[in-house]
Amino acid sequence: MSQLDCEVCKKTKSFTEAKKCNDCNKSNLFEFDLDFSECPVCGCKHLYYKKDFNQAVGCIIILIGALLVPWTYGISLIVLSIIDFLLYRRIKDSVECYQCKSEYKNMAVPKGLNSFDHHTAELYEPQDEQQ
Repeated sequence: MSQLDCEVCKKTKSFTEAKKCNDCNKSNLFEFDLDFSECPVCGCKHLYYKKDFNQAVGCIIILIGALLVPWTYGISLIVLSIIDFLLYRRIKDSVECYQCKSEYKNMAVPKGLNSFDHHTAELYEPQDEQQ
């Protein structure tokens, strides 16, 4: 089941629900196939793919392994690193928009899509007006 985390209405919906979305008043978002040449929510041309993996979980797994090092002589770090890697490999990719941060999960990611780029993300950060 493909899902959309919509930053307009702040809800996670399936694409069939999003086509008839009354919450964000954009009922024509998905009248075309999603090839990710642009974001269906905001029209931004810059999207990226990423693992749909909670980074905090990965860090906690490695942290637990590091905390157990004195008692396991480093074996816990190796074992939990392997577990973290296997979990990471099993998780599917998702697509996210730089501008509106909408996430597209559980769907095929086009080959031409790039991974996250810090420079591109900086272009879409809100500018501080302090001078």
